[in-house]
Amino acid sequence: MADVQDRLHSVPKAELHVHLRGAIPEDLLTHLLNKYSALEVWREAPAQWRPMFEAYDNVRPFLSPRRWSVEDVSDLLRTDTFEQFVATYAFTGCYIRTASDFRKLVLAVVEGLESQNVIYAEITVSIHRHIRNGIPLADIAACLDEGANHGGITVQWILGLVRGYGKEAALRLLQDVIALGCESIVGITLAGREHLFPPAEFTDVFALARDHGLRLTAHAGEMVGPQSVWDALQVLGVERIGHGVRAAEDQRLVQHLVEHQIPLEVCPTSNVRTGVIPSYEAHPVKTLFDAGVPITISTDDPTFFRTTVAEEYVRLHDLGFSDRDLYQLLENGLRYAFLPVDEIQSYLDSLRSAWNQLSSPTPSGG
Repeated sequence: MADVQDRLHSVPKAELHVHLRGAIPEDLLTHLLNKYSALEVWREAPAQWRPMFEAYDNVRPFLSPRRWSVEDVSDLLRTDTFEQFVATYAFTGCYIRTASDFRKLVLAVVEGLESQNVIYAEITVSIHRHIRNGIPLADIAACLDEGANHGGITVQWILGLVRGYGKEAALRLLQDVIALGCESIVGITLAGREHLFPPAEFTDVFALARDHGLRLTAHAGEMVGPQSVWDALQVLGVERIGHGVRAAEDQRLVQHLVEHQIPLEVCPTSNVRTGVIPSYEAHPVKTLFDAGVPITISTDDPTFFRTTVAEEYVRLHDLGFSDRDLYQLLENGLRYAFLPVDEIQSYLDSLRSAWNQLSSPTPSGG
């Protein structure tokens, strides 16, 4: 097992579905929680969020002023359900309050991915939340462009549009981002509560993004069943599906994904931690993969779910994925990136060379 872990840590990897705030290092979050007054944050938080914060035992202690340790923050991040995760995620987002905070977040996340031998990442950033905290969009864009060119990892950003803010807010934000011309933003995704905000509300938003050359993905088939995936494909016209694991409940949809080679951005630990899937053993990732659905593997919100992309691959090995299967998944993370074909091929060549040095027998592919 140690050999498998070492190999999967060392091999070059991609992350196509990871949220910026969900990857915040615990020590940085601890710093921010101690930097700002809990009472000030409470007063400025949206009124509709306050009952949500008070409802959960992990968040409630942080509503009172005191000095926090990394161990305390580790307890804050322990969540058991999707709704508890949403509340905790919203609460921690209240503490990124200046452009300096945001810059520290961007650089820390990029450096953390690089330390895991992630060579390419598409990181989802929910800009709306940071603007509401008072950070100017121009400063946010400058930080994103800086992060994209930082260190030995290639980063592109996915603009995360949150369903709960509504269609008009999403459209205005997208228009502002397009006007600003942030070169490192390559695509958009739709996140948030699927069951409350169906894709049809956002057709104009996705049409605008498409018209301006942005790539399209959307969270679907996570908390809601296969119809959510159908809607993302047929109504929004997305190229990839974020999560999509509930597609396994509809054989016709599985066949459609196979025939059209539409990739799913699968995040196994996230699905288990949020209660979407009851256990790793019950996860449909192997069923979908064996059926021929293009699967990519990512972490979603790794700090909250206590995982890394290498650990995700190790868990798949434990579930019966062979070395050849793991190599195919590693390839998929690069093959389905929002990159030009020649850049994808260059990354695939680098992956094959590294894998050949780390494992035997050599997988075929390319």
